[in-house]
Amino acid sequence: MRKKVALVLALFMLFSVFFGACSSKGGKDTGQEATKQGEGASNEETIAAEEGVLLMGGCPKEKFEAAWANPGGFVRVWLFRRLLMCDENLNVVGTDLAKEWNVSPDGLTYTFVLRDDIKWHDGTKMTAEDVEWSLKMALKSASINATFINAFSKIEGAPEYKEGKTENLAGVTVEGNKITIKLTDKVAAFPLVMAQWPPYPKHLLEKEDPLKLHLATFWEKPIGNGPFMLTEVKPSNYAIMEPFKDYYGPKPKIKKVLLQYFDSPDPTIATKANKIYYTTSMSLEQVKEILKNPNYKAIPVSIFYIRYLQPNLNNNEKIADPRIRKALLYAIDRKKIANELFAEQATVINSKIPPESFWYNKEPEIYDYNPVKAKELLKEAGFNFNNTIRLAYYYTDQQTVDLIEAIRYYWEQIGIKCETTLLQGNLLELIYEQRDYDFLYAGLSAMALEEVYGFLHSNHTMGQKLGMGNKEILDPLIDAMNREGDQAKRKEIVKQIQEVENQYLFQMPLFALKMYIVEHKNLKKPAIYGNEWFNYDYKLHEWEVVK
Repeated sequence: MRKKVALVLALFMLFSVFFGACSSKGGKDTGQEATKQGEGASNEETIAAEEGVLLMGGCPKEKFEAAWANPGGFVRVWLFRRLLMCDENLNVVGTDLAKEWNVSPDGLTYTFVLRDDIKWHDGTKMTAEDVEWSLKMALKSASINATFINAFSKIEGAPEYKEGKTENLAGVTVEGNKITIKLTDKVAAFPLVMAQWPPYPKHLLEKEDPLKLHLATFWEKPIGNGPFMLTEVKPSNYAIMEPFKDYYGPKPKIKKVLLQYFDSPDPTIATKANKIYYTTSMSLEQVKEILKNPNYKAIPVSIFYIRYLQPNLNNNEKIADPRIRKALLYAIDRKKIANELFAEQATVINSKIPPESFWYNKEPEIYDYNPVKAKELLKEAGFNFNNTIRLAYYYTDQQTVDLIEAIRYYWEQIGIKCETTLLQGNLLELIYEQRDYDFLYAGLSAMALEEVYGFLHSNHTMGQKLGMGNKEILDPLIDAMNREGDQAKRKEIVKQIQEVENQYLFQMPLFALKMYIVEHKNLKKPAIYGNEWFNYDYKLHEWEVVK
């Protein structure tokens, strides 16, 4: 399976829920391998022979991916910086572009003071006006992370600005290097957002249509403000990143980064030839193959990445009774499936929160394999065994095919008629409009709790198309969670949400999966490992390549 479960998107509200893990193998920027190198092969050999050159995947076929829909990935992290900084556990631990920041006692006003020594890679000084302009563009962007847009929508005047009633964003003011942001309601995730969301250079993008910003020619060779800059780009071939001499932070030891273009998302071919020094994989099969080369090691990392069954409850009487959904979960031997298909990579889960998470509530009902109880619940609910349960999926790897067949087998053992379908084509249309299924095998990669449970709120358009949530019970809890900044109080709210989730099974949890970070012996770096799909302090200045 691939780390990039997303088709990252112009509709990230969908992607954070269903496509945070939508392709089958590989990684976002990292780990894409070559079946052909094209005209850049000789150039690659010359560069790779030099001391201090880091070999990576990540050269685009046409353009680099913009940084607001998917904020992580090494290219975006090395090219762009954020106001604040997270550690590898995504806890905000300090500043980056900002030299200082504070929040008012009521949690509604944030003040950031930018450093005086920040430059864009074209030599232009970065200012607070870049941040102000970027906030305004973000509010109208068609390609942006749901957590970002949800937070920015709470800025004073955001609705009026988005609707075109005014050209000013009332809640944002700039005085020199200081930018003040006033919110209409508390947003617990706001500091995290400012540690993940990178401002863009106003002077290079201000004439762009915000709806097409992610498609601008700028992304053919983007100009950021991070420790590395792009010096050469040959799409579908290779690109080169080199240290930015005017970067305000510690200077990198690495002399060059060679971003190679790989036709295949499978990194195993590249690792066999030692052509990549750092990559990630969500496939245990790939990792085992990579480790046949003794020059590599793989580090498993627990991240917020889960697989689950998404019921289609929109006017669907077949599975409307929660007892039916409970029965179908009891009927699946998830531990056996996890052991046989995922081995040590998978952990069986009973809510959308992985067991190792700080937010996990271990008290609700545990849906261990119990076919006898499953049959009893179906009988209690008056389930019509003449109905056929339609199970859909959109991953195409063999592991998924085997898993879907296993689920069908277990359901048939309790008398359920099951039909499986691979969704191909316009997934947005198939999943949310046509909805020709009862259950969808899906994935979720989340940065914040807002992404985990926002789908169950009555204001989530995509969620409501599937009949999600309980407005009277869940809306107040989700709203309270989104506002509460005190961790102890927030944990209690999330505990209650998990209890409701466990009772109704609006989404039926299956497994949490680990990510594998793969490193070549020539790469020397700190032992810091987090979720590569998001921004954290990699200590890039300490990375070096040795021979």
